[in-house]
Amino acid sequence: MIMNRFQADYDFGKESEIISLPDLQKIFKTDLVNDPETYAHFDFHKDNILVELKTRPNTEWIDGRMKHTTEKGKVIYIDTLYFDAPKMRFAFQHNKYRRLNGEKEKDFYIVWKCSNDYFYWKINWDGKQGNRKDYFIEEQNKDFGHGFKQSRDVVNVYISKMKRITFP
Repeated sequence: MIMNRFQADYDFGKESEIISLPDLQKIFKTDLVNDPETYAHFDFHKDNILVELKTRPNTEWIDGRMKHTTEKGKVIYIDTLYFDAPKMRFAFQHNKYRRLNGEKEKDFYIVWKCSNDYFYWKINWDGKQGNRKDYFIEEQNKDFGHGFKQSRDVVNVYISKMKRITFP
């Protein structure tokens, strides 16, 4: 039963990738390719761009605020959207390797699909601090769909630091 929840969430995410691909190609103005690897760090890639899609069906942009409805039906307003910290670590290490080898760095984007709105944020490492003012990292300890509590680091990105795109 518990693994069914994880599998259902995983399947929902994969379906959202297929449905969202045309929109993402418009947003990034390139012919993105869905990564065939089951647990790739980023869902899409093309040349020097990688994109991770996080679909949030219970989160929507209403009257200039981000409204989230919890699984128990409680409505809260949030200032950030999050993703798993290993994705950021992967992006930093990948580009560090490329810099050290004289290769062009790649652009890494995190995209949240909330109802008909897409919010995206570019992982940026300009200067020593990169764009640290855009986010904070915290440890979350909760059930991530496996039936037991787990601790993991997540990157919370301020919605005010994201770009918003709406499709009808």
